Amino acid sequence: MSGLVIARQSLDLVTRAMDSFRVVVLNGPRQAGKSTLVELLHEQIGGTRITLDDRDVLRTARTDPGGLVAEATFPMMIDEVQRGGDPLVLAIKVDVDRHGFENGRYVLAGSSRFLTIPSLSESLAGRARIIELWPLTQAEIAPVRTSFIDALFGEANDARSLPAEPVVRKALFERLAIGGFPAVRRIPSSRDRDDWFSDYLTTLLQRDLAQVRSPRRVVDLPRLLRLLAQRTANELVVAPLSSDLGLTADTVKDYIGLFESIFFHHTIPAWTPGGTGRVVHRPKLHVVDSGIACHLHGLGVDQLARAGNTAAGALLESFVVGEIQRHIPWSMERPNLHHYRDKAQREIDVVLETRDGRVAAIEVKAARDVDDDDFRHLRWFRDTLGERFVSGVVLHLGERTLPAGDRLTSMPVSALWTGT
Repeated sequence: MSGLVIARQSLDLVTRAMDSFRVVVLNGPRQAGKSTLVELLHEQIGGTRITLDDRDVLRTARTDPGGLVAEATFPMMIDEVQRGGDPLVLAIKVDVDRHGFENGRYVLAGSSRFLTIPSLSESLAGRARIIELWPLTQAEIAPVRTSFIDALFGEANDARSLPAEPVVRKALFERLAIGGFPAVRRIPSSRDRDDWFSDYLTTLLQRDLAQVRSPRRVVDLPRLLRLLAQRTANELVVAPLSSDLGLTADTVKDYIGLFESIFFHHTIPAWTPGGTGRVVHRPKLHVVDSGIACHLHGLGVDQLARAGNTAAGALLESFVVGEIQRHIPWSMERPNLHHYRDKAQREIDVVLETRDGRVAAIEVKAARDVDDDDFRHLRWFRDTLGERFVSGVVLHLGERTLPAGDRLTSMPVSALWTGT
């Protein structure tokens, strides 16, 4: 295997899933490392590995999918599976059903949430475990193992024992500007990285989107991408986007849904508990990769690192949310991810809730200094939830982890990737 290979914690998730499910579906953005992970898996356990980027293989997948499956040695691993469409998915379903509960028979990797595409007549429901592979986390890049989420839900003050290193502002924003795509990490020049991001977005619009469904007005899509990036870490409100683009609200909603299906952005729902006042129910939008978001903002490292840059806070929040989202499948707790805002304008960037109702909350601050006022919403949240509230953290750009009261802690954002 050529090039830089970074060990993925997701490889463990896939191999475990193969022990319990007949089909494992690996979804994620283009260039996030799905092909490399499938290649590593194939090297470990064998079987048949094909890619539908090969035109001859694609032709067979579309014209004789049953024959393609019949000739395979299992497990069968299919990359860019979304290109095979309905005939291939149906052939896989028939084969899986014919072999009863033989687990680990297929690993299907795709650059869209292809099983939700309306043109498919089969979703493989009850047969498949879906794992989403995002761009690299900072812990994977380091590389270290991290238990940040489990520390939040651990015994009292466990989070305060997490190692963290002082944050150099420019170095941190360089992490954001590079992002997590493995290929970008091999490019030393910021100008060349910018060209890579431009080409990536062109491919996203011209190829990946067309495989899901071709929008009616392609000319509007690049501008919508830019507008969404400028709204990263904000609640998703369609009306101003509709006004800016001169499109109906329904059309904009449709396009936003398409962009989410090809992993340009993700949304996190509002947390809506009972008895905590009038809650705003809109989801928050976050661009999946901070490098893409910085590129679409037109901001370089020096601009981002400059104190007072108005975009830095939102970009840092999306960066942190992306890190936490990618940590969840590795954690023992596997909490659900939310944000919170109510009519009294109390806001919390990240709310994590376990299945048994325990809650941890995180605020993100793009500054070195943290004062008592930065904890006011976390204190209110703690006092409102009582024993359900396990831990509240303000992640900042300073040097030290410090207690800030009962179950409240301030810590450098580097605690996300300095390991355990």
